[in-house]
Formats: sequence, structure tokens, C-alpha cells
Amino acid sequence: MQPIQYPQQWQNQHIYPSLDSSVLEADMSLARASLAELDAFIGQLAAVRDQGDALQDFLREVRLRAQRIRDIGWNVAVLAASRGSQDALDPLAKQLASRARALNADLFKALAPVEELMLGMPEPEFEHLMQDPLLGEEDYRLRHERRLQDQRLPVAAEQLVIGLGTDGLHGWGNLYNDLVGKIRLTIAGREMGLAQASNLLSSPDRALRREAFDAISDGWAGEQETVAAILNALNGWRLELARQRGKTRLLDALDLSCHQSHIERATLDTLMAETYQARGLGQRALTLMAGRLGIAAPGPEDLFAPPPATSSRAIPFEEAIELIARAFAAFDPEMGTFARMMAEKGWIDAAPTPNRRTGAYCTKFASPVEPRVFITYAGTMDNVITLAHELGHAWHNWLIRDLPMSQRSYPMTLAETASIFAETLVRRALFEQAQSQEEQLAIAWAEADGAATFLVNIPARFDFEQALVAERKGGYVSAARLSALTDEAWGRWYEGSLERYHPLFWAAKAHFSIAGFGFYNYPYLFGYLFSLGVYHQLMARKAAGETDIAQAYRALLRDTGRMSAEALVEKHLGQDIREAAFWQGSLALVEEAVTRFEQALG
Repeated sequence: MQPIQYPQQWQNQHIYPSLDSSVLEADMSLARASLAELDAFIGQLAAVRDQGDALQDFLREVRLRAQRIRDIGWNVAVLAASRGSQDALDPLAKQLASRARALNADLFKALAPVEELMLGMPEPEFEHLMQDPLLGEEDYRLRHERRLQDQRLPVAAEQLVIGLGTDGLHGWGNLYNDLVGKIRLTIAGREMGLAQASNLLSSPDRALRREAFDAISDGWAGEQETVAAILNALNGWRLELARQRGKTRLLDALDLSCHQSHIERATLDTLMAETYQARGLGQRALTLMAGRLGIAAPGPEDLFAPPPATSSRAIPFEEAIELIARAFAAFDPEMGTFARMMAEKGWIDAAPTPNRRTGAYCTKFASPVEPRVFITYAGTMDNVITLAHELGHAWHNWLIRDLPMSQRSYPMTLAETASIFAETLVRRALFEQAQSQEEQLAIAWAEADGAATFLVNIPARFDFEQALVAERKGGYVSAARLSALTDEAWGRWYEGSLERYHPLFWAAKAHFSIAGFGFYNYPYLFGYLFSLGVYHQLMARKAAGETDIAQAYRALLRDTGRMSAEALVEKHLGQDIREAAFWQGSLALVEEAVTRFEQALG
């Protein structure tokens, strides 16, 4: 029997045959014509504003018309971004992405008067409209946004912000992606892009890791002034917009980030305080790893090093899918079937390509609702865990595909819960199935590496970004100062556990240059600790004889787009994440993992 061979490039032809297909052009023309009609229709809003049932019918019609336009704009944007990930220099992908952004921006500009109405409406009238089955689908989203009604600018100003952001704010993020695609490096005599070079940081050969790290650092050093301009522009934009919005109540960047993450500031403050107290766990994991590697203190090139004396065999993509699918299936059979389906359908793009962007992510089309995973797969155990992480996101998206679009949009905090839960399933399964002490060590090593990443590296990113935002208030922050801020943040969290820091991390880490989000860091820590707590509780229920834990997990994920993180945890776990006890429970599980690693070292 021939082994299964999965496609490793996206199969998106049923969405659109190509970026320049006549079908896509016809849909874009339809969307533009429909948007012009919708804009004219919304012009009648004032005439029905005080007419009760007529207003309700009017709003229903607006929502139905907007949905088809939104689906087209979403699909085209995802298709263009997907191609741009495979080749960051593809001119057609850039042009199509620009057109999709413009369409989506124009739609939101057209809808601005309706949004203004819904957010400022008296509560009794709003409550009445939310009883309508169609309008009520947006009940949670609108209630959440109504909390910041005092931050809204007049409609014309909101429309201006949306329009300028298309090529202003988001243009800076796109510039960063262009840099990622164009940087070329020579490592071990081979020319390659950043994505392939990043995989070499997981090599068992320390000399190769160091060569790759130095080459990546040198590549970014040549672009550091441009990245500094990007970070200053993004944060300057956000700060000025917050000042313009905050005429009656000025919110700081973290308050706005918490709102975007659907958590309370008290929750974030408690999370970070408890993590700082536990940072020694991550440092201890690094020290243990360094000892096994025979290194007095690791450098930044060693943060993804595999354990020594383990097989250097590359894990084929098909084998990785099977490993992940079996681990998923042990928890939920349908979850395992889903992982195989993702590979069979060509919904995972894993093969190296020229000018490929770095990192990994999960995205989804709007209609049909289908997830997609991006990764540059090279057969390392780190790749396997990353693939499991992204497939956890994909499973989350698959479970909620039947919900209204507004309820399929969940915050990053809860998004990372699903992905890291999936990682945990795979790590635990591999540990239990290990046939040798060497295999057990490899999995325990991955857990320890996770502790170091989430309890030290992620918080250091958070501290750096806080410092960047604070200094940007006073003016331009130079590349040299950005490097100094990075060293200071790493010093607070890594302390003496590294021999040196990574001063250009601010340039090399794409998360700081994402236009749509500030503080694209603490949600990973939140998801890590929250997912451990969820896993522990579900396994305890299973041990007590409960048979529906997979359904309980599904129910939790389906609620992620329709309630706050605090409400979600209270409903499904009966706990308060504003209190230290919740996070201390999860940190105790991390301590168990680090101890397990220490024991595996012998």
C-alpha cells in the first residue's frame, strides 16, 4: 500500500481559480455595485429613524445587504494575503490585497451611520431591537462596543479614520511584510529567505544555529531604520487616535488593548503580576536545558535548540499529521478526523517557497467557512508542535462555522486558548506513547521550552511594548533606543539565565509590526495558562467518570465570540480570572512540567 501523500500547498481553486480570474473580477464588480446601492439605501436612515417597526425592517435590510459584500471582501482579502504569505513580493497579490482593503474600508464607512445609531441608542430601544432574531445576532458585539461610545468620533470623522487607515496605518504593516519577503541570507553556503533561516534555529548543531541567528540579525540590522519608522508610525497613529477619541475620557493603550481582547484590566494586571512572581520557573527550565546542552548559559540562538542525543531524523509531513490526528482523536475523535481532513483537502500550506513570510498562522474564508493553516515545515519536533498549535485554531474555527459572522470573531486571548490546548494534547500524548527515555525527554524538553517561552519571553515582549508606547508619547524612538529598551525588558525577565540578549528582537519579531493590534503578546500568555487550566479541569472530570468532556470543550469554544473572557470562565469553569488563585493553579501545572523535565534529564 502506497503511503499517503498530502498536498503541501493550498488548494483554493474552488474559492477563486486564480488571483486574476474572471470569477473574482465579477464578484468584485458585484460587491462594488452592491456597495453603491447600500450606501444610497443607508442615506434614507434619517427618514425611518423614529418609525419603530420601519426602522427595524430597515436595519434588517442593511445587515442582509452588507453580509454578501463583506463575504466577498473577506474572501478576496484572505486569498490575496495567502498568496502574499507564499511570496511576499508577488505584485498581483499586493494589488489585490489593496483592492480588498479598500472595499472593506468603504463598506465600514458606508455602515458608519448605522453603527453610530446602534451604539448611541437609548437602552430600552436598543434592547427592543436586539429581540429581533437577525439583529440580535450582533447583541454581544454591540453591547461590548457600547461601553466605548464616549470614544466615538462624529460619523464623518470615523469615516475619515477608516479611509486613511487603509493605506496609512495598514500600509506600514504591509511594508514590514515586504521586508520579510525581500531579505535574503546566506547560511552554510546556501542562499535562503527568513522563513527557512528561522527553521535552522531548531538545528541540533549549535554552530549552525549561531550562524543562522547571526545572519538573521545582520539581515534585520540592515533594515532597522525602516522597522523603527514602522513601529513609530503604528504607535504614533494609535496614540493620536486615542487622544482624538478621548476628549471626555482618555484611555491608555492597555485599556484599549484589554477592550480589544475582551478582558478587564484587572484580569491583565493579575495575570502579569502572578507571572512575574513565577518567572523563575521559566529561567529554571532554561538553566536545565543549558546544562543538558553542555552550555554554561544559553544565548538567544539556543532558545529553540532540540535536546542533544536525540534522533536527528526529520519527521515527514504525513507522519506529523498522523501524530497530531491521533493525539486529537484521543480527546475527541472528530477532532482527529478534522486534522486529517485539513491535510487531505490541501488546507495546509507547508512547503518552502521563495520570498516566503516567516512564522505560522491560521486564517479562514468567510463563504464557504473554511480554515487555512500556514507554516514552513522542515520536519523538526518544533514544527510538529507549531502545526498542532495552528490546527487547534483551525478546529476552533471549524466548530463555529455555522454561527453568524459577528459570533465567529473572537478575541486573541480566547483564540490562543484553543491553539495551546491543542499543543498540550499532542505533547501529553507523545509523552505517554514514548517508547524510550530519549523520546520522553524530547517531549519533556518541549514542555520546558514552552515554560521558558511563555513565562519569560512573552512577558519580556509585553514589557518592551509598554516601554515603547510610553516613550513614543514623547516623540520618535530611535532604532538604538528600541534596542536598549529590548535589552532592558529581557534583563527584567531573563535576568542571568542567558549569556546575552537579542537587541534586534524588536525588528525581527513580526508581532510588533502588526497594524491591527497593539500588544500582540500577552494573549499568548493568557492562552497558555488558561488552556492548562481548562485541560486540567477536563481531565479531572474525565477521571471522575464524566464522558462528555469533549462536548464541554466544544461548548466553551463556541461561546468565545459571544461573551467576555471573564464571563466565559465563570460559565464554563466556575472561576474568576480576576483573582490570583486561577492563575496560580495553572502555574502549579507549569511547575509540575518543569519538574517532570528535570526528572527526565536523570
